[in-house]
Amino acid sequence: MHFPEVVTSAALDSTDVEPLDAVARCSTTGPLAGRHIRLIGHADPRGPAEYNMALGQRRADSVDGYIDRRGVQRSRIMTTSRGAMDATGQDETGWAHDRRVVVQLGS
Repeated sequence: MHFPEVVTSAALDSTDVEPLDAVARCSTTGPLAGRHIRLIGHADPRGPAEYNMALGQRRADSVDGYIDRRGVQRSRIMTTSRGAMDATGQDETGWAHDRRVVVQLGS
């Protein structure tokens, strides 16, 4: 399914690498070593709700794969999607903020 003018990518951007590497280091050898990580994928409000939920999940899974390759054990990572449920954007700047993965570091 394709939606014109809607960002449908779950691929990581080059600006994502540094913060995700820091999350991986902190979770493998840093102060949060051994703790669980929850990845929550989000989408902007354009497109059908079911599609946005799946897109948010693909985004969370993309981050999961990246930090797994950096040594974070998959058994400590949980992924989920909120789709566009928390979206607040009204224009491209806001929609860009809506398209994200929230990383929650926990117990």
